[in-house]
Amino acid sequence: MSISKNNKILIYRLGSLGDTVMALPCFHKIRNSFPDADITLLTNKPVMAKAAALEAILGNNYFFNRIINYPVGTRNLQILLGIIKQIRALKIDTVINISPTRSKKALLRDKLFFKAAGISNLIGFDAQIEDLIVCIDPETGINEWEAKRLARRINVLGGIDLDDESNWDLCLSDQEIAAADVYMDHAPATPILAISTGTKNQSNDWGVHNWEQLLTKLSGLLPEWKLVVIGAADEITIAEKCINAWGRNAINLCGKTTPRVSAALLKNANLFIGHDSGPIHLAAAVGTPCVGIYSARNMPGQWFPRGKHNQLLYNLPECAGCGLEVCIVQQKKCILSINVDEVIHAVNTILKQQTVSLPINKSSAYLPI
Repeated sequence: MSISKNNKILIYRLGSLGDTVMALPCFHKIRNSFPDADITLLTNKPVMAKAAALEAILGNNYFFNRIINYPVGTRNLQILLGIIKQIRALKIDTVINISPTRSKKALLRDKLFFKAAGISNLIGFDAQIEDLIVCIDPETGINEWEAKRLARRINVLGGIDLDDESNWDLCLSDQEIAAADVYMDHAPATPILAISTGTKNQSNDWGVHNWEQLLTKLSGLLPEWKLVVIGAADEITIAEKCINAWGRNAINLCGKTTPRVSAALLKNANLFIGHDSGPIHLAAAVGTPCVGIYSARNMPGQWFPRGKHNQLLYNLPECAGCGLEVCIVQQKKCILSINVDEVIHAVNTILKQQTVSLPINKSSAYLPI
């Protein structure tokens, strides 16, 4: 691999919150490999209105110097020529591809596009079959973890230690940490349970009735704890129902915080509970142990959050791996077969671990079940 003296790099990355967190180790590897490079990020505009833009997750002034957004899947020649013109004007000589799995046809189209933009050095485009489809990881026996697949795509830059905490650092600013402290009255005196009930896909939604039942029970079992609900603005009403079920010390931050301020908040939480959605990956990135309530839309493994102490709940009916965003025929039987007591048991498993591992400023507890 050779990088020209201009040291002008383009990172090609599509996705929103959870996808971006999965790519964090790659972003760190690129920045550490080229500390003085001028880096441009080419990414998609969020497909859904509630999805966070990539730059809102990575922040400014560290992982990249500027961003070029485009509508994903566009075939508009004027838009594509405009992007080529921007890339040429920046005199970019290297593109690094850390995007999700792509077909051979799409990958070839991407290569031709970047060649047309005058880029001579392409990294991460020489895909093996395991980069084009979701494969079983021989080490785990389940689908390969997305962070591992992405790291392999750019192994020409060197290996990436996915267990290294520094590779998951969001590089939160002092201002973002201070904003989180204000929401938490600067110094939380009680242990914190953070939750997010949101998800982009109906098939991943456990249902407000289950959340209400869970929080009613947990409130009685964790009387000293504070509840913090994070999420998008359209989740405020459901969050209020959850807070009513909790019945006391709670705060609804849906629609009030950026993803990065949410990350700073989650760093102070003792435990996070959520769906297979962006917030669980955000919580895991900052080291908060997670209970994940997963549908079988995707088979286990690929979209698990980082961390060795998470408890991930899923059932695999015969229709598992359907990929459906909306499940009507099977009536979400995979995720709805997960009951409240199973979630409480998962919470208990994590909190028993914390009786040993929690630092002094975080209370520990376990549930009497």
